[in-house]
Amino acid sequence: MAANDKATTYTLKQALAAKVGDHVEIAVEAEDGTKFKIVATAEQLDALTGDLEGILDEDDARAEAGE
Repeated sequence: MAANDKATTYTLKQALAAKVGDHVEIAVEAEDGTKFKIVATAEQLDALTGDLEGILDEDDARAEAGE
């Protein structure tokens, strides 16, 4: 999904994950009460984890640089 694709944006209230058979289910609740479930493979979650680690590492580097 490209950054400019139209999508509804929710602010995360909480998320829980569980392994179910051959996939992982992530139950999400938004601050407005909207609830939904994401079903993903281990490979999809590995890619997402890599993306998130990159973002957090970049944020840490900026903080250390005093930006």
